Amino acid sequence: MFGGKRFGREGEGGGGGFRRGPGGGGGGFRPRDRGPGQEQRFERREPPAEHGEHPMPAASRVVIPGEILSDTPKPVPYGFTDKGRTYSSVMGLFDAASNRLVPLEGCYMPNLDDTVVGVVTYVKFSGYTVDLKSPYTGFLSSKETREEYKLGDIIAARVKEVDEAKNVDLTEASKLERGEIVEIHSVKIPRVIGKSSSMIRMIQDAAKSEVIVGKNGRIWLRGGNTALAVEAILKIEKEAHTHGLTDRVSALLKQGAPGAAPAV
Repeated sequence: MFGGKRFGREGEGGGGGFRRGPGGGGGGFRPRDRGPGQEQRFERREPPAEHGEHPMPAASRVVIPGEILSDTPKPVPYGFTDKGRTYSSVMGLFDAASNRLVPLEGCYMPNLDDTVVGVVTYVKFSGYTVDLKSPYTGFLSSKETREEYKLGDIIAARVKEVDEAKNVDLTEASKLERGEIVEIHSVKIPRVIGKSSSMIRMIQDAAKSEVIVGKNGRIWLRGGNTALAVEAILKIEKEAHTHGLTDRVSALLKQGAPGAAPAV
C-alpha cells in the first residue's frame, strides 16, 4: 500500500518494460520483448558519475546539514561555501581525502535518462501525470506511448527531459503488473545497484526474480522469492553507510529469508 515500505501485489496481466531477468549476464539490464511491430525499449545507460554508484569512502565520517567540511572553499558535491568555508547541505558520509560527500538522506531530483517507477495519478487526452516519489511530477505525453493507462497504474519510464522549472517529461513507458513495489530512500539506490550492478545482480540471481530499479527509490519485483529480495533491499537501505555490506547481504541471501515462501 502506498506510503509504506512495501506495496501489495498488482493486478493480473502481463508485465512489461525495463527488467533484468533471472540469470541474465553482463551485469546490466535488458529490455522485455515487445509485441509485434513494437521495438524493444529500455536499453541500459550508464549514469553520470554524480548520480551513479556511490561506494562508501574508505575513511569517512557522518556529517549533518550545516556541518563544516573544510576551512577553505572546496567544490564538494552536496556542499556549499560561505565566508571562505565549505559546509555540508545534507546528512551524509564525508571523505576529506577525496572531498566526496555521499548523501544518506534526501528526496529524488529527476535527472536526464533516469529510469523511474511511477504511479499514474491523472489521465487526460494529452497524456498522463505520473507521481515520481519526488517534489516534482512527471508527464507522459500520449504521443510517447502506444499503451493506454488508468489511474493508479504503475509504470516504468525514462526521463526524457527536465527543464529549468523542473517540468519532467517521460518516454519509453511500460506498464508493470503482477508484481510488488518496495520504496526506499532514493539516495540509497546506488548502494542497491552496486558497482557495475553487482549488488542488484546478486540479489536477483539469489531470489530468481525480475527486478526494475527506479532511480526515484521505487523497486519493482516479480516472481521467485520476492520476500528474500525485499529483505535484502531493506537491509541495504538500513546499513548503506556501513562497510562490509556486500558480505552481509551475501550471507543473508545464502541463508534465505526464514519462513518466507517463494512468490508465484
